[in-house]
Amino acid sequence: MDGNSTRSLRAWYKKINTKFFYGELPANVIVRWTVPEDNENDIAATESPCDNPRYSYRIVLNRSKISTQSQKLSTLLHECIHVATGNRDCHADAFAAWHLKLTERGAFRKGALIKNVTLF
Repeated sequence: MDGNSTRSLRAWYKKINTKFFYGELPANVIVRWTVPEDNENDIAATESPCDNPRYSYRIVLNRSKISTQSQKLSTLLHECIHVATGNRDCHADAFAAWHLKLTERGAFRKGALIKNVTLF
């Protein structure tokens, strides 16, 4: 089930894309909280292709497993790496290369997205 983006999560996706991916991620991505029909047991997932061909990826975050703003944004940043790798690399070399690139671009510096908070 694709569903619609959650407005606040979509806004964070756009901010992360602009600030740390330099706009390289596709704009046609659904970013939303999970719904029961998703049967998602992990903290989050990135899926493609979507049921609706207008969208290239669907990122779902599991609200029941995310308790802080920093955890939400760290998770979303992680899922954005999956989008950047075309969701083909899982957590291998291309994923690690993007993680390093984001580190160099300041994504994990204190205050990068939330004042006085370091994402991990």
